[in-house]
Amino acid sequence: MIPQPHSSEASTSSRESNARKASVQSLPKPPSTFTYRGGRRYHGDESIHYFLPCDVQELSRQSLFHELQREVYGGYHCAEFPDDAIPSKVLEIGCGTAIWSASVADSFAARGRPDVQFVGLDIVPVYPNMQGVNFTFVQHNFQNLPLPFPDGEFDYVICREISMATPVSGIYGSQITDCVRVLKPGGTLELQCSDYSIRSLQRTTVPFVPGSGAYIMTPATQFSMSAENPFLAAWNERITKVLTKYQLSPVPCTLAGPQLLMEEGIIGVHSKRVALPLDEIWWESSPNSDGPRRKRTSIESTGTVDSKNRKDSLSVHRRSSTSVGSNQSQSLHSPLSNDEKAVRELARLTFVQLIESLESILRETNNIAIDDWDRWYKDLMVNFFQHGGLQGGECVEFGSWWGQKASKE
Repeated sequence: MIPQPHSSEASTSSRESNARKASVQSLPKPPSTFTYRGGRRYHGDESIHYFLPCDVQELSRQSLFHELQREVYGGYHCAEFPDDAIPSKVLEIGCGTAIWSASVADSFAARGRPDVQFVGLDIVPVYPNMQGVNFTFVQHNFQNLPLPFPDGEFDYVICREISMATPVSGIYGSQITDCVRVLKPGGTLELQCSDYSIRSLQRTTVPFVPGSGAYIMTPATQFSMSAENPFLAAWNERITKVLTKYQLSPVPCTLAGPQLLMEEGIIGVHSKRVALPLDEIWWESSPNSDGPRRKRTSIESTGTVDSKNRKDSLSVHRRSSTSVGSNQSQSLHSPLSNDEKAVRELARLTFVQLIESLESILRETNNIAIDDWDRWYKDLMVNFFQHGGLQGGECVEFGSWWGQKASKE
């Protein structure tokens, strides 16, 4: 199991819940359709372009990312359900380990509804045995329509992080229309996604959200046009090349909202978009300073760091990040609480884990030799976790959009 940053562990270890029972340490016996490449396990259907592994390492990353989403959204879902209108049957598209279903089952049960039915849909079964959760798994490719459910089956449908598995032409088009079909009139559809391309948040007078350290995005929010950090510039170029080759979007957050607004069967659309920095931003410690920003370490200055391999380097830099706060300047007062620092540490950790999980397709599509990749990845880790290379406002962008199915007249 990949360790969490220490502060996050402290905030989550006390939770005794069905979500904890959804641990990925005890996965079901893998079906024969799985294949193995480079020591990682992948789904075996060559007709489906899905590049993330289906092994414990990747599923652990997804579980950590699930907790990160809870922090930035302020809960596991953004759609609001009064106590007298909690949905009776819920469909989770792209359920993975089904930790979201388990978490929401806990939440609804605590509000007096332990009887809610959850259905998870995904291309492979990687969910564990979840005692205490009324959960059913359906193995199905979301690209194949119609979905295997009758009209009006669900009170609530949520699509989470499906952009890596669905082409731009369908990600928020015909697939979403079919999600509306399986909703009951008055039921809720919610879309959650995060961008793969990384932008840098510019200086703003709008404060971050206490507790999470994330910034609520508005039309006035400004980002830099390109990544200053050389490793992020390389990442953006490489991931964009991979995704566009397979008609996937590196910025799905730009597509979700407009599509839901155009969906004829959905009314009352609401949204929440946030930008979560991957580290403390240089101007947060000196918001009134007009002087030049602190110079950050360049790519050349990290090459002398000794590490026998990048996996050893990964564990060392994780420990370093939780103890020294990415080598932050001791002369400046950090505006972040320990909990807010932990959320950003978790964002940084899950981001580099995503890069590692996509190594195979990134190297293949960009024609990168294994030695060159190892050298780049090792230097990236040192830059991110020891040299404060992500203090320029680099952030992961999250978005959630939700609305109700129009009732029949």
